[in-house]
Amino acid sequence: MSLFKGLSAFPITPANEHGVVDAAGVMHLTEHLSANGVDSIGLLGSTGTYAYLSRPERCRAVRSAVKAVGGKTPLIVGIGTLRTDDAQNLARDAATEGADGLLMAWRLCPTRP
Repeated sequence: MSLFKGLSAFPITPANEHGVVDAAGVMHLTEHLSANGVDSIGLLGSTGTYAYLSRPERCRAVRSAVKAVGGKTPLIVGIGTLRTDDAQNLARDAATEGADGLLMAWRLCPTRP
């Protein structure tokens, strides 16, 4: 059986103007989605301020979401960034914090003649 199926919800990542994640806000959003039957939650993947968050703040967001869903709903964490080494670090961080899967936005550039 596949871990990921059905509806995956991608909530915003609430943060203040200084890039500090609102951990309570992340918990509230992910708890609400989990309680209302989404099949998985995609955090830091395609909405909100995720691209502007520092590595520690991304960890804080993931830690908050993992705590909120308590293993009831699979959590997919976005590790998109501009550098491969940064993506590797974000992947390790997400795994350490308890993510169930990773999301990597990838763009194939056409081959030049």
